[in-house]
Amino acid sequence: MAEDKKPKIDLKSRLGTRSVATQGGPAVPPPVGIPKPALPGMGSRRPPPPKVDASDPYSSISASDVPAAKAEPQAIKIEMSAEVVAAQKRSRSLTYILIAVAAVVGGLLGFAFGDRSAGLKSAHAAVEGAKELVTDVDKANAVVTQLADTLKAAMESLRDNKYPDAQVKQLGEINIPFDGGTLAGKGMGRFNAKTQGMLIQYASRAQEANDAKEKLQMLLSYSKKELAGVLEQQNEETRKVQWSVYVVGGAAGPWAVMQPIETKQQFLVAKKGDTNYKWPEELKINDGGKEVPLKRYTSGDPTGNAPKIIPVDPTTHNAVCSNSTVGALSREVLRVETALRGEKDPANPGEEKQGLLELGDLLLEELRKIANAN
Repeated sequence: MAEDKKPKIDLKSRLGTRSVATQGGPAVPPPVGIPKPALPGMGSRRPPPPKVDASDPYSSISASDVPAAKAEPQAIKIEMSAEVVAAQKRSRSLTYILIAVAAVVGGLLGFAFGDRSAGLKSAHAAVEGAKELVTDVDKANAVVTQLADTLKAAMESLRDNKYPDAQVKQLGEINIPFDGGTLAGKGMGRFNAKTQGMLIQYASRAQEANDAKEKLQMLLSYSKKELAGVLEQQNEETRKVQWSVYVVGGAAGPWAVMQPIETKQQFLVAKKGDTNYKWPEELKINDGGKEVPLKRYTSGDPTGNAPKIIPVDPTTHNAVCSNSTVGALSREVLRVETALRGEKDPANPGEEKQGLLELGDLLLEELRKIANAN
């Protein structure tokens, strides 16, 4: 009967949580873990179904005596609280963040190790480059020394008033084998600033010396005839009279006319060991396309009806008419000397220019330090 029914308990209102609804059963609070449904044959047994009189439709039975319906699989629907759902979302978000961080850290570690590996390769390349540059600079220094010795021998020959044929040929064959291209691929970007600066300076000075040497060699070659004549005049044994003057009357009085002597008429100032040597008594000059003989002046009035020729001392030529070839030669020699040996100014010590000979030795010391580094 109705009074035998058990009172319903509102667990939802008591617990304040969502319920787990099961088909054909009362509402129960959701546990932390979902319990497995009881298997048939386990737990308490149901009472046997009552016998119902089908001929009496008005017969009544208690709710507990109602025949059980055919058992069907129970569908379980889980409804979780907002707090649990939010917690799960936070957990998933944290997992994604950790995965992302791990990936980034892994990438950074890979980049760091890769960068370190590249740095080690670069450092190794710098050491190998320094070893190669030691060989290059050592070879270039040997050529610099050869060039300095050749230039020294050429200047000694010139001071002896002799044309330096052998040295001019050697200058054409000498070339310092060091320039900007020598520095390529040597890893000099890993060198210290001091060594880098010395390498650049050495390459620059080497090319400066090569240029000056080449210009000097060309000047010596193309002006050989003229230079030989100048050198001849500096030698007492070969010195000749090449200029003369003769005196004529001018509007305001007598004056001298300069007259070059043709090569075939030039004569020696003196002959070594010949005490009887004499200058020619007359010279022929070109006057309007005609050869006019003039007597050499010896005494008396240099003018008169027929002017007389007066020889000019050859040692005074440069005092009056400086030779452009000699001046250019002196400048080029100075340029090569400065590039090789440097330029020192006692009045301005800070403005001294270091030469290739000194710079090469210092550069080798710095390169060997790098080449021997572990």
